[in-house]
Amino acid sequence: MAADDRDLMVAVALRKFLVANVDVSWFITIAEKWLDGQQHYVDIVDVNPPVSMLLNVAPVFLARLSGLPPEVTLDALIFLAAGLSLWLASRIVLDAKLVAPRHVWPLTTLVAIALVIIPAQNFAEREHIALIAFLPALALSAVRSKGGTPNWPMVVIAGLCAGIVVIIKPQFATAQLCAIVASAICVRSWRVVFAAENWIGAALFAAYVLLVLLIYPRFFTDMLPPVIAAYIPMKEEFFSFIMHAALPLWAAILLLIARSKRKAMFAPPFCVLLAASVGFAISYVVQQKDWPYQSYPMLALALVALAFALVDRDPADGQSGQLSRLVAGLTAVAMAVVTFSWMNIAVDRSAVAAAIREISPHPKMLALSSDMSIGHPIVRQVGGIWVSRPCALWLTLGAESRRFSETLDPQTNARFKAYAKSDRVMLTEDIERNRPDVILVQVVKDIDW
Repeated sequence: MAADDRDLMVAVALRKFLVANVDVSWFITIAEKWLDGQQHYVDIVDVNPPVSMLLNVAPVFLARLSGLPPEVTLDALIFLAAGLSLWLASRIVLDAKLVAPRHVWPLTTLVAIALVIIPAQNFAEREHIALIAFLPALALSAVRSKGGTPNWPMVVIAGLCAGIVVIIKPQFATAQLCAIVASAICVRSWRVVFAAENWIGAALFAAYVLLVLLIYPRFFTDMLPPVIAAYIPMKEEFFSFIMHAALPLWAAILLLIARSKRKAMFAPPFCVLLAASVGFAISYVVQQKDWPYQSYPMLALALVALAFALVDRDPADGQSGQLSRLVAGLTAVAMAVVTFSWMNIAVDRSAVAAAIREISPHPKMLALSSDMSIGHPIVRQVGGIWVSRPCALWLTLGAESRRFSETLDPQTNARFKAYAKSDRVMLTEDIERNRPDVILVQVVKDIDW
């Protein structure tokens, strides 16, 4: 059995044994509601732009056609997308002769591990999908860094992929920008910045923003102001944030790469891969949350760079060189295991799900909490119906946190009180209208619900 076949089998098995992802479960739920005719940002209140929901519409639609659970069809489409992305990226680098033929299958296998095994509990998260989409654009940037001229079909594909990445999360433009700048520095020409694929990606993103303005104006008028005021500022204390596993682990991987490659780590095309990892790291630090999934792209690309560095070492090394390579390889495996463990941090509320099943076979549910993991994926695990418009009372948490942690002027304080009140009014209306069978309650950060 080939190594890539074994990787796929492990990845498929993991989907059965790992805890379902909170965000993915919520996005599947709102995709179902949207297909049932409910209006986004009216009957469904979500903090994210519409693409987060739209990414899950096709899996839900296919699930309804096939009779399979949406989680299964989503996983299948992610595996398909990962395979397609790997094939496109490999064609780009092979056509440009950036990789020796003997390295193709080992490197493809290692990248596949980063795409389908390392994500662990965060499989199908937006960061995971974004990295899958990013690979062809990254491969093209690597070709540009060597002064290559890719063919037009690959330019168009890479440009579309780059646009998709930024559509999924606009802050991921940092990764794209870092890769482009690295390529421009390598060839000493800023023309790379204005290459066709970059214009295609920018045009796709602009078209998406225009469509959201036309189709979902409420996102900009009703959702974006409280998101900017109350949600984005919710950040972990910086010292605590940098002590989480992500940044120390990322730094350790870069140090091992530096030890293996030395000055060659700054040479093309390898430096483009590192630059993209740095770009995703910038996005992670700017968000300053303690959520592992936001660190996935930077860690996955760093691990891929480390794998490339080890595979690319001279096979003619002497005995001491071979021993050094073995030690480096074992260290890399250890770092991959630690990354997997960090990605697999999740709250398992299966005991709560078992208690809910005893109440009703298909209970109507909502939550009195700002933590969305209280209700998701539990509602799907018990076959329940989510009858609250938002996933949780995130707006109350953001508003109250700012009111009590900062000195606000009267006008701003009144605005935050209004945000919290709107959450309470919406919750009251949802309870009165839908009469839930189960209300899940949790105290989070000392807010007395």
